[in-house]
This record gives sequence, structure tokens and C-alpha cells, in this order.
Amino acid sequence: MNKNLIKNTVLIVIPLLIIGAGVSLVNIGVITTEPPKTDSGIINTTLIIDYGSNHIDSYNIKIANATVFSVLMQASREYNFTVGAKYYDQYQSHYVYSIDSVTEGENNKFWQYYLNGNYGTVGADLQPVKNNDYIEWKFQEPKI
Repeated sequence: MNKNLIKNTVLIVIPLLIIGAGVSLVNIGVITTEPPKTDSGIINTTLIIDYGSNHIDSYNIKIANATVFSVLMQASREYNFTVGAKYYDQYQSHYVYSIDSVTEGENNKFWQYYLNGNYGTVGADLQPVKNNDYIEWKFQEPKI
């Protein structure tokens, strides 16, 4: 075979292979001009406050890095109501004793939370909340 023919064939084939490889990379998404999608971490939750006397308030809250307690506190800032809470070092958690001036002990009732219908078993600021969860704070007699 003629050496010039081989040389010319190699000079033509190699660039075609390189161009073909580049086109393939673009087609399979290795090379892209779109920026990567990021998650803002903002979730949607529903907060229901049941005062135990046929008075129930409901709020839709958008928040990042949420716990049951942080959702309550965000709602109190957005909708202008007070929350009384005390931090206990031994539990590393807050205890909610008052919401919107309704304070524990009245008629032997206390504030208790439920997440998606389940009674809270840890401190409110230790319980994480996910997107579309619903939180209920109920002023009621203690659960035993």
C-alpha cells in the first residue's frame, strides 16, 4: 500500500474521530450550557393552632431547615401572635407554655403538638419537619 495514501487516510480519519467524539459528548449531556439546578431548601407546611374552645387558626408557612418549634415561631412573626417558651438544658429543647396569651395550667390544659396526626414524642425543636407536613398545636389535657 502506498505510504502517502496511508498518511492521508490517517490525517483525514483522526480529525473525524475527534469531531465525532465531541458531538457524542454533547448528545449524552457531558457538555452542557445549562446551569445546574439547586434546591433552595424552602418547604411548605400547614400549622393549625387549636385553642380548645372552638377557636382554631390555620396558617401556611414557608420555611427552611424547619422543626415543629421553628414553624410555630415563624408563624408568630408573620401573623403577630406571642409564643411563650422556655429552654431546658437537660432536654436541649424548648417547652411551649403559651400561644397567643393562652397559658398552660388553665383548666388543667397544656400545649401539645402533633405532626401529621401523630402525637409529638420529642421536644418541638428536636422534631424535623418535611415538605407538606402539617403541625397541630392543641391546648388540651395531658396525654398519658
